[in-house]
Amino acid sequence: MDTTRPSLTLPAELVERIDQALARLHEKTQALYVLLADMSGQLISAAGRVLEVDPVSLAALAASNLAATKELARLAGEPSSFGHLFHEGKARNIYLSEVAQRFVLVVVFDPKSQIGLVRLFAKQAVRELDQLAGELEASGEQAGSLVDSDFTRSLSEGLDRALGPWEYPSEP
Repeated sequence: MDTTRPSLTLPAELVERIDQALARLHEKTQALYVLLADMSGQLISAAGRVLEVDPVSLAALAASNLAATKELARLAGEPSSFGHLFHEGKARNIYLSEVAQRFVLVVVFDPKSQIGLVRLFAKQAVRELDQLAGELEASGEQAGSLVDSDFTRSLSEGLDRALGPWEYPSEP
């Protein structure tokens, strides 16, 4: 991956295979960059020229976009979500794909890349990433947080000491 790792932990072998899948997609589509995030917007991996943007913000916004579109699909009576989204701009295009109902694949490319090839190779990458997500689930491992419960408890206690304990407002 070309940038900082997120606050998720995944088995190293799985991360390597995700990185390889994204690198292949990046190369085949000639995209500017490719990202994979979970549905909460946590960046998992990236390939390409990601230093040109804020990949963490892009991942979070892409996940939010996909979540909003899922709700639009539901309200419109679509029985399944729209699994692929395309945003066309003058200088940049974005193609989003849902992966295993848990992740979002983001492909950012310029008009020199052909949308047909981006769609074709993104769908291939989604199948590969779906399989990897299935392997993760079958192994019983879960993507976890690097922030453990001791840290969370210590942070909460420190905030209580500094700001006072939180009390829910009583109803009038």
